[in-house]
Amino acid sequence: MAFRTLRHPLINFCYGHPLLNAFHVGKAVTRKHCIHRVVLPQCATHLTTHEGGAIQIPYTCKTRCKSQQQCHRKLCSQTQSNEASKSSWVYDANFTPELDLQGFEDNFSEIANNVNHRKGDADVHHILQLWKTVQKLKKEYWEKINDVAQLKAHSSSTSNSNLKELEKSNEMLQRLGAEIEGKEHELYQCAAMLPNRTHPQVPLEEDAEPTLIKLVGTKPNFDFPIKNHIDLGEDLDILRIKHLGHITGHRSYYLKGAGAQLEEALVQYTLDRLLAKGFKMISVPDIVKPVPFEGCGMRTKGLHTQVYKIDADRHPGGYCLSGTAEVGIAGYFMDRTFELGELPQKVAAVSRCFRAETSGLSEARGLYRVHQFTKVEMFAVVADEHGDESETIFQEFHQIQRDLFTELGLHFQILDMPAHDLGAPAYRKFDMEAWMPARKAYGEISSTSNCTDYQSRRLKIKYKTSSGDTRFVHTLNGTACAVPRMIIAILESFQQPNRTIVIPKALQPYMYGESLITKPKRKALIHTRL
Repeated sequence: MAFRTLRHPLINFCYGHPLLNAFHVGKAVTRKHCIHRVVLPQCATHLTTHEGGAIQIPYTCKTRCKSQQQCHRKLCSQTQSNEASKSSWVYDANFTPELDLQGFEDNFSEIANNVNHRKGDADVHHILQLWKTVQKLKKEYWEKINDVAQLKAHSSSTSNSNLKELEKSNEMLQRLGAEIEGKEHELYQCAAMLPNRTHPQVPLEEDAEPTLIKLVGTKPNFDFPIKNHIDLGEDLDILRIKHLGHITGHRSYYLKGAGAQLEEALVQYTLDRLLAKGFKMISVPDIVKPVPFEGCGMRTKGLHTQVYKIDADRHPGGYCLSGTAEVGIAGYFMDRTFELGELPQKVAAVSRCFRAETSGLSEARGLYRVHQFTKVEMFAVVADEHGDESETIFQEFHQIQRDLFTELGLHFQILDMPAHDLGAPAYRKFDMEAWMPARKAYGEISSTSNCTDYQSRRLKIKYKTSSGDTRFVHTLNGTACAVPRMIIAILESFQQPNRTIVIPKALQPYMYGESLITKPKRKALIHTRL
């Protein structure tokens, strides 16, 4: 008789085996039961043999299928996974990353050095210890499975002594399975803290400075005393930052008149150029659960998190305010498998961003570091067929950013960031810093990151390869326009002796044809002051 064998990372299940229900320990199960989800072995309810090997069938069953064929289809859909998912396991009810830990022990030194170079907080020694413990427990588990299978194969009767011995073995298997599940849960919780791999051209030294790739444009020269963006904005009555403690607290602002128009102009200017480059627009939610945050590599817990959380006592679910559209976009794509022909996917989103900034440095005053702002984000999902697709999109994002800021007439520098400045998700990251005259320094206005499969493994975003297998996609993100910092650069770079602001020519069509920002002739808006 021919048997169909379905493969699972820890389970070989032979459907249609003649001994499937011939002998059972504990709870009886028939073929009519629907196996909804294959889980870590913790209830070895059936033990049988096939071609001399041990077969164990853990299961979760809630309803019954209408037919044996339906049951087979459902089990098959859950067990046909690719090799990359073999190290994946459900270690949290709401967050199920598929991390590649198969080579962790063999590549331990390389991984440990990478964590050290990137100032990561993952405990690699603890992860290695957990990995060895899990492998040892699995070995014991399968040895016990084989012992029981041999006992069953040579049993000629279902005597009480045999039943008791098998029940005892089943209890031991349950304990081992539960222990494996607990240790794997801890292992993957710890391993999720590991940073991405690092591009070979990224500087690794502890004190490494960003590598200057290019200076674009020239610094503006002034033959008069210049003002910072705060004073300019208040003089022109387009910005209010002071006296907001009784309204919003610190690190907030109002844009008024031409200031609000400038914000909308920057957004529309950016979108027009992104749409011309083949991007599709997407509108994303600002309130998101923690899973997409964590999947993107952004911590929602801990002392250093910049994530705002909604009161869980009144609104259960762990909801958070998104600090970037990247989170919402990544969440949109999670748990999805693309056809190869659907990639790459390039999307752009305009969103409000919420960040719990805590810097007390003087250079962070004004619009530079605020709790809420508008940003245009680029995001891409690409295949990994040849190993260079994400690098191509990375360079494309970089060129788009460069063109956007060049057309506005800004002076800026492009930096290749060192390992200790990358953050956990990025394989490589370019920053663009515009010259801000009043600060007498460059300030970051944009960045673009190639995250390879870091985010896709944590959010289970895959695609079907040309050979029909499934593989994790690569994801990239980049800031096309962070409005407050763009306003800083424009106000300070294009100020005139009479305190007007020359509007960059590229923005004038979006500013109703105006070429200057001047102080309004009407009376300024009156605001309360405590």
